[in-house]
Amino acid sequence: MEKTRARVICNPTSGGGAYDPDEIRNELEGLDVEWIQTEGPDDAVEAAQEYRDGLLLVAGGDGTINDVINGIGNAGFPEGVTLGILPAGTGNDLAATLCVPEDPDLAEDVVRQNRVRTLDVARVRSEGVGERFFINVATGGLGAEISDANEGELKEKWGKLSYLRASLEVAKDFDVRELDLYLDGELRKVRAVNVVVGNCRYAGGGWLAAPKANPEDGLLDVVIIETLGLADLLTLAPASLARADYLEKEGVFFARAKEIRVETQPPGLNFTADGELIGDEPSEFTVIPRALKVIVGPEYTPDPAE
Repeated sequence: MEKTRARVICNPTSGGGAYDPDEIRNELEGLDVEWIQTEGPDDAVEAAQEYRDGLLLVAGGDGTINDVINGIGNAGFPEGVTLGILPAGTGNDLAATLCVPEDPDLAEDVVRQNRVRTLDVARVRSEGVGERFFINVATGGLGAEISDANEGELKEKWGKLSYLRASLEVAKDFDVRELDLYLDGELRKVRAVNVVVGNCRYAGGGWLAAPKANPEDGLLDVVIIETLGLADLLTLAPASLARADYLEKEGVFFARAKEIRVETQPPGLNFTADGELIGDEPSEFTVIPRALKVIVGPEYTPDPAE
């Protein structure tokens, strides 16, 4: 009997080197496993883009997963591809929504158990970088600057708490922006220090960016923090890090839409998607319903309210 194909895209610099090719083959008995070790983002994009049928595993962090999502998206999200993740980054934010454990042995168990759901994916277009895809969360304004600050030595020293540390540093000098926000074509004028467009829920290594996001509902969640002094940050940040629903708090705007356009007055709001810079606005976000089959953990529920 011919074995089922599986390709593992491993980023050793994000911790993917903790996974052993022979161990994966033993865990996934019955699969014809091909191992690809990346040396840069383009390697992950290309390895995913040319793969049209079989199990596609990512041993790496959220950045590597984003590269793989873009490769799959460039190929038109082939129906024959199923994505599995072996979390090996600092944050592992997508894994948090999908309930895939960070422990390598437990993550391999999840892959072997093969619980498959078909998830939405998001497309973003901006003047800076053209078109990109993401499956997790995009942040603009304060969140994007925090993501930029939350790198290198800070992340290595503080781990998951580095996002809160970076938040305190960046928020001191961040100004409120005036936004034109189009939700399915309807204009809303809002003030914002931070904008989240979420397909899944977590960003920045555990920050609950979009608490109610359901990656199977055909909608994107928009969460805007409208004003933010230090006192506000000290209230909101622990709530989000504690994974509490803060959407009802004063100064927080929440909505859902299939298509979202963000324009700042004056221009200059940078966005990141899954932690990767996607450039300056205007930015247009569109949900692609039921685009990709993904392996999830046993505790996963599409709607966090359930």
